[in-house]
Amino acid sequence: MSLHTTDVIVLRRYLYRETSVIVSLLSDRYGKFRGLVKGLRTYPNRHHSAMEPMTVNRIVFYDTRTSQLHLISQCDLLSPLSSIQQDLDTARAAARCVELTDVVMPLEQPHPLVYGLLKDTLERLALSAGQVRTIDMHFTVRLLRLAGFQPQVDSCTGCNRELDREGYWSARQGGLLCPACLHQDPRAPRADAELLDTLHALSHTNQPPALAEHVITGLRQRLEEFLRWRLDRPLKTVLA
Repeated sequence: MSLHTTDVIVLRRYLYRETSVIVSLLSDRYGKFRGLVKGLRTYPNRHHSAMEPMTVNRIVFYDTRTSQLHLISQCDLLSPLSSIQQDLDTARAAARCVELTDVVMPLEQPHPLVYGLLKDTLERLALSAGQVRTIDMHFTVRLLRLAGFQPQVDSCTGCNRELDREGYWSARQGGLLCPACLHQDPRAPRADAELLDTLHALSHTNQPPALAEHVITGLRQRLEEFLRWRLDRPLKTVLA
């Protein structure tokens, strides 16, 4: 077994037997992976972190190679981001960001840009002043693009005909339909050009731009529809 040290964001924490925890983690070097921290609940003083979700930690772990569950021998809390928990809307948005990351990212495929996006987003939320919905929306759109999970809006999902800010929004088909393919989802509404422009802009910028409330509300509805159709399981959290 090889030994590694890396910084991670805790995505999820499961109780394991009477004494230990299993954690889902995101690292810039190793991607998403799962680890076992033995005795964390019985002997918490052995470690310098409780490995709570939405915290940044430095860990030492053994790569078992024969299993997707790796043994964590040391964990140190680097950033608790505790101010996130002081506001309910902020806490919900942060929880949704880590849950969505856990759902869409494959195991053990390094993606430094996704790690950087999540870390920056959690830090923004910790410092946010009434911009929670914009930060959450930017993260969602950007993550879906980086993970190759985004709605198809540049061409028709039915025939691949190129579309220019037009078409019909079909969450069931995974993006836009042209008029000729509308029979695949007859109830699909006409796509709003402003929402399509915003979706494109959000997916290509590293900083959350200023967004009007009606745009956030419209995008929220469309993305929730899309995620309900595309994910293997429903999210426990919702868009802010």
